[in-house]
Amino acid sequence: PLDFGAMIRALAVSALIATVGAWEPEACSELAAGVPCRKLYEHPQGSQFVTPCPVDSHTSPEGCAAQFAGKSEEEKCSQITCPKALGKTMKLVCSGQCCPVCWAPDHVIGMDRHTALSGYESVVPAAPQAPTTCGGVKCFKLLCAEGFTEGHVSGSCCNSCIAR
Repeated sequence: PLDFGAMIRALAVSALIATVGAWEPEACSELAAGVPCRKLYEHPQGSQFVTPCPVDSHTSPEGCAAQFAGKSEEEKCSQITCPKALGKTMKLVCSGQCCPVCWAPDHVIGMDRHTALSGYESVVPAAPQAPTTCGGVKCFKLLCAEGFTEGHVSGSCCNSCIAR
């Protein structure tokens, strides 16, 4: 006899796998304030050559123009192909920068945000002198080499090993 429950489960798993493999970035109009808009990069027709992102997508068009000044098309952007991570392929996206970068959303490739570090004995608070922009930073207990001691470097979030 046919096991319809197993067939339905297999069909559901296949549909989930197909959906995850065919991901696209969220529509820019659906993003929360402050979340960068990401659009899939489109290679020039019939080519795998990586060119700059469209100017209207640049966060700083003047900065990109300065970065590209005097460079040939071949020198403007790295000729990259996106790797597979955990069996899932990342995709080239433009999200404000001058050139495309490889990216995948967290539901496709889960990112380790170090949430497992809470309670870990080697995690220490930020340096008391740390800038206010260091909120949420993870600092680690230092093991300084001979001739060095734990100290603070101005502007850093965490203490460093500095010469005595």
